[in-house]
Amino acid sequence: MTNWNAADIEKGLSVYSADQHRLGQVVAIYPESLRVRRGPLLFWTDRFYPYTAIATRQDQRLILKMSASEAGEGQWRKRPAYGKHPGDVLQTFYDRGHGVEDPFDPEQG
Repeated sequence: MTNWNAADIEKGLSVYSADQHRLGQVVAIYPESLRVRRGPLLFWTDRFYPYTAIATRQDQRLILKMSASEAGEGQWRKRPAYGKHPGDVLQTFYDRGHGVEDPFDPEQG
């Protein structure tokens, strides 16, 4: 499957990098991305990955297209939210780094 969306994902799935490192567990599902949490209570970290970052699903595992080092980069710490800042050029530029389709980009129309 290549066109992943919220209907294909469920909370509790384990998430792994392409090089088979466990990245965490799906704790929230959004229209454009999913939240993956890793770590013990009070010391966890969250990452937000767009559905375009998913390579495959194997039973209760999601495998991403990126390595563990790429998946840990800072760009994944904040959830893209195009609808919340349509006039904020800086934030829209930031969101484009997530690989999420930009509804305000005239070239993608």
